[in-house]
Amino acid sequence: MKKGALFKTVRVLVVLLVSVAVAFLLVQLRPRAEKQERVSNGRLVEVVATRSESLPMVVEAYGTVAPREALKIVAQVRGEVVALHPDFIEGGFVRSGEVLVTIDPQDYELAVRRATVGIRQAQADLERLDQDVLNLNESLELAKADVKLALAEVKRLKKLAGKGMTAQSVLDKADRQYLTSRERLQTLENQLALIGPNRIRLQSQLEMARVAWEQAKLDLERCRIETPYEAWVTQKSVETGRYLSMGQPVGSIYRAGAFDIEIKIPVGDLTWFPDETASKNGLKAEVRFSETEPHRTWNGKVARIKAALDQTTRTLPVVVQVDEPIGSSSMTNSAGRMKPGMFVTVRIQGRQVDHVHRLQRHLVHDDDTVYLAVDNRLEIRPVTVLRRFKTEVLISEGLADGDKVVTTPISDAVSGMKMRLKTED
Repeated sequence: MKKGALFKTVRVLVVLLVSVAVAFLLVQLRPRAEKQERVSNGRLVEVVATRSESLPMVVEAYGTVAPREALKIVAQVRGEVVALHPDFIEGGFVRSGEVLVTIDPQDYELAVRRATVGIRQAQADLERLDQDVLNLNESLELAKADVKLALAEVKRLKKLAGKGMTAQSVLDKADRQYLTSRERLQTLENQLALIGPNRIRLQSQLEMARVAWEQAKLDLERCRIETPYEAWVTQKSVETGRYLSMGQPVGSIYRAGAFDIEIKIPVGDLTWFPDETASKNGLKAEVRFSETEPHRTWNGKVARIKAALDQTTRTLPVVVQVDEPIGSSSMTNSAGRMKPGMFVTVRIQGRQVDHVHRLQRHLVHDDDTVYLAVDNRLEIRPVTVLRRFKTEVLISEGLADGDKVVTTPISDAVSGMKMRLKTED
């Protein structure tokens, strides 16, 4: 038993020794790899080629839509409301010239009739005065003739009295007759002299009667409250049967399809408007309302630039007008038409600038530099930024067409470092 165990042990040791020897020979005889120096071709980056463009300078701002013309309707006469337009309700649309409210006209119709009678009376008084003038002139001619005859009679009797051919009593009677004729003539002349003031008084009365008629007619017309233009109703505060006092509000409307939007822009943005002052009015603008899906857009124009800066924000107010044609689809579509109170974005098309390069904002670094790949090396080039937007930057100087801008983020950028372009990898 001992010899058998010893034999097994020896056999195991021999196998182990042979295995170790074979392994050693394999290691010693294996082919050896040649050492090669590591060659660095640079960091792998992506690039985009630049291309200049001619771009209109868009000025973007925000504002609230307001009606260009809004009207608060009030009663101009007293009376009971007897009729209302069926569309005179909040949100209703009314045409120009339609009657919104009718006030009981009976009292005002009577006032017109009274004023008409007053005019006729004043005209009759003037006509009677004209006839009086004719009568006075005829009486005046007769009175003058009578005075002339009486005077001649007095002179004749005086000659006879001087010759003792007539009594003194006859002469005295002739003198009295002459004085009576003179007095009557004087009375007629005085009456004729008063014709002018009387005519002025009667003409004034006629004019006052006409004024009263016009006022009565105006009050009668004011019993019908009409719309001055196509309008949307924003408020109604009256019902049929209600008694209205003069000046009492009955509702509010605004002109349909005519809106103003006041936006405030930095003074520096005026640089992008045309140089000619007159051409600033009429600049095209796009108005966008983003709170609906799909977004709504309208075409507008710059109406005016206000003369003074806003004292709080130090910005310049600009008024943009939007006009929607009456009867257009946007007018009839309640969801699509513009409404007062909308908060909108306004983009004004300014002057065009040539040779501008447009880059994503993250490609222009804080010190206004751009990373370029030039001959597979990094160049950190300063550029002149024309404008900055939320997602992009416009560059006016520093880039040429075909320059390769590195779009891959590089945290440890060093000018001259090697790079490999992904398109060449």
